Amino acid sequence: MIKRIIILSLVYTIVILALTLNMDKLGNLYVFLLLLFNIVLATFIIRFIYKKHLKGFKPKNSEILYSTPQTSDNQLKKISTRPFLFGLEKKFISDDELFFDEKHFYAINKEQKKATFKLADITEISKTSLQINNRRLWQVKIKQDNGKEIVFKFAHNYTLWNKNFLDFYEKIKSINPTVVKTKWNLWSI
Repeated sequence: MIKRIIILSLVYTIVILALTLNMDKLGNLYVFLLLLFNIVLATFIIRFIYKKHLKGFKPKNSEILYSTPQTSDNQLKKISTRPFLFGLEKKFISDDELFFDEKHFYAINKEQKKATFKLADITEISKTSLQINNRRLWQVKIKQDNGKEIVFKFAHNYTLWNKNFLDFYEKIKSINPTVVKTKWNLWSI
């Protein structure tokens, strides 16, 4: 929906620009005012869409307690990847790399410090409305002991050879089926 509105406003601006360049009967002032109006309108539409749908999309998880890992991470299965969108992906996905094992969910930050959560503490797993490089963005919500909720938004790493995200999805579904808000099928990833 957002893409359609942005494309429509850009096409509208280009059409008006083409019309104004071909209109010799109007004075230069009218052409300038019409062009200025269209630029302001396109800017307003893009700003409105950004504020309504994209601003604040990336969660702020300042309450996470990280610790230095004491053991090796050989048994951890990675479920997230970092898609490329010319740096804009940093505004939409969490900064942490996400892993899981049989009992816990892990978030490892850039300094290689680890935050550990129980799989039973996950309150929601669902896909979001955004997609980067044909990868749907997903979110995992976790309730902490202090009652606050942490949200991790990420792009899955599901491929033909890597089924870790599907394993994570099935594991969460077997622990508590009510927290899974999005049905899994190959076409919904």
